[in-house]
Amino acid sequence: MAHFDPASLAAAPISDAPAQELAWFAIRQPAVVRFLERRLWSTDGDAFAVALDAVCRLHAVITLRDGLEPVRVDDRLLCEGLEMAAPPSLIGWLHDHCRAAPVVLTDAEEATVARLVAAVAWGFTAGRAVGGGERTIG
Repeated sequence: MAHFDPASLAAAPISDAPAQELAWFAIRQPAVVRFLERRLWSTDGDAFAVALDAVCRLHAVITLRDGLEPVRVDDRLLCEGLEMAAPPSLIGWLHDHCRAAPVVLTDAEEATVARLVAAVAWGFTAGRAVGGGERTIG
């Protein structure tokens, strides 16, 4: 997977209008929202909310870094990403992100969030690959 700089991930811009930002993200990346919802939804919704926040921040970082948004990903790419190992930089940032969230996640929920956000990172990166050649990240 691509190296994700923890400093740029931590500094990902999130506007003062989070509802509009999440709505925009859901319109732009509906497969990502459904992917997270199917795997993380629970009665409290905490893990889903933390993961959704993380992928929105990840999307913003990739957009700023590349100068354009990640392509719209589909479930096939996201499931493919479940088979990929996440880079340590992303796992470290996700651990810090989960610990800083205003909710408490169990260790199992945090591990699942990390696995799913890493799959989304793969989808964003692999979706940009052209020609179906090597799509290794990291």
